[in-house]
Amino acid sequence: MSTKHVVSISSSQSLRMTAGAAPLIYRKNTVLAKFGISETTLRRWMSSERFPRPRQLGPRAVGWVAAEVDSWLEERPVAASTSSHTDD
Repeated sequence: MSTKHVVSISSSQSLRMTAGAAPLIYRKNTVLAKFGISETTLRRWMSSERFPRPRQLGPRAVGWVAAEVDSWLEERPVAASTSSHTDD
């Protein structure tokens, strides 16, 4: 019988998956804190921004594969600098 392990980390921690290990999973509160967004924004991103969909972990639990979330973030455009301040 195979056992799956779910790991939830805070937004300040960084872990990498090792060969043969279960993927790192972000629970909803971790995703919300990582991006500083509301649940409404998360739902909107999933429907319009192609944010990864959560995976069913159990009857009442979902989580996001960390690698998919991190990949989505890396694909986002870098914000343009809006600073017009010069050091003179």
